[in-house]
Amino acid sequence: MDIEFIRGDTQFFRFQVKDGEGNPMQLKDGDRLYFTVKQNANSEDVLIQKRYPEDIEYSDGYFNFVLNSEDTSDLAYGTYNYDIELKSGDYVKTLGQGTITLTEEITFRSDE
Repeated sequence: MDIEFIRGDTQFFRFQVKDGEGNPMQLKDGDRLYFTVKQNANSEDVLIQKRYPEDIEYSDGYFNFVLNSEDTSDLAYGTYNYDIELKSGDYVKTLGQGTITLTEEITFRSDE
């Protein structure tokens, strides 16, 4: 899924992980979920990363997290790549990927 928003704005994310039968899946102890943003697929530099259970919460069948203003305010305008990855023991699965496009802002953090 491709996402576009103004650089420096707070952005809320909510998604489900479903099992093979289409039911919302809960992660087990030790399972990890990562939302990672990089300049492009070839980049080794992580620009933003949110992790379950530290930054990503689970509630009522949904995983929720927030990109705060400071997560994007120092990034250049443009398009970045992200993915959401599940790791359970030796099992690794990319659940989704897409782009985040940061558009121009008018009120900068230094103006506030």
